[in-house]
Amino acid sequence: GAPPDPERWSYVPLTAFYDDPDPQRALARHFDDLEQRPFLAGEEGVRLSLAGGQKKTALAVLAPDGTPVLRLPREGDALAVPLNGAPSTVILKPDNPRLPGLTENETYCLHLATAIGIDTARACILSAQDRAAICVLRYDRALTAAGGIRRVHQEDFAQANGLPPGRKYERGSLPGLTLAQLFATRHRLAQPIGDALLDQVLFNVLVANTDAHAKNYSLLFPLNALPGLAPLYDVSTVLPWDGRGGGPRVVQTYAQKLAGKARRPGDLAPRHWERIAGDAGMRASVLRNRIVDMVDRMVAARIATTGTVAQMQGAASGYVAEAAEALEGNALRILGRLTAD
Repeated sequence: GAPPDPERWSYVPLTAFYDDPDPQRALARHFDDLEQRPFLAGEEGVRLSLAGGQKKTALAVLAPDGTPVLRLPREGDALAVPLNGAPSTVILKPDNPRLPGLTENETYCLHLATAIGIDTARACILSAQDRAAICVLRYDRALTAAGGIRRVHQEDFAQANGLPPGRKYERGSLPGLTLAQLFATRHRLAQPIGDALLDQVLFNVLVANTDAHAKNYSLLFPLNALPGLAPLYDVSTVLPWDGRGGGPRVVQTYAQKLAGKARRPGDLAPRHWERIAGDAGMRASVLRNRIVDMVDRMVAARIATTGTVAQMQGAASGYVAEAAEALEGNALRILGRLTAD
């Protein structure tokens, strides 16, 4: 169809959309709507496409004067539904009753990555009556000279390597994008991008984000600028959901093969890292030192990051602590095997 006409763009605050003056109640209504009709399908003027299995919605943050702004919501801002092709500025993912603590888990992982120096999508927790949601600022948006919002073209590594979305995982008879291929792509990138990609991959391995796949790494193509690596996004640790004690169970095997084989977080031995280093085109000692440094920074940042996320409106501090403890334990186990003589 025709591209959206900026002249027709508009934003309706959730409070007006649901005719409810209470922003928390309006947001809760919106989450209920997501359960019934994802992305407000069928609503006049609403046109959103968001991939992924978890229910999510794309909204815009409006400043008190009603103009869209490119920031996480602050006191006095309003969340709004974009209409007629208007760009959204944040993605919200409501909590998932099947995976208790998911909101705190993902928010903690993103804040920890930021704390250790990885360029990461900015996120906070919002409460909606008795529910919580992670709110992630869209990094594929930019401000125009006139102060408006525009989209920035993004390609994930499955697209960049000519793989259809269904092949993002390496499962079944059709191979997906292997870690070795991801690193081969890294060689074709400018060095800062390649190094940043390596850090994103290592962080996903250390925190046991077993769902990380080729669509979790992306390139951004800003206007009048060189392509760059998109910030880290969609990170959570699966370790709290290992099915023990009758709790929920999430796949505990990494989506991408490590050293040629599907592996669990606890399986990584020094010989596997040697092969991964070979795939990455670097000496094993250099990769090992990079992992040691990353784990040191993760441990050092844990207390401050736990405090920051636990204090967010709607956060349950117990879930924050659970995620922090699980992923740090995993990183230290991997490090212990790697550095054992």
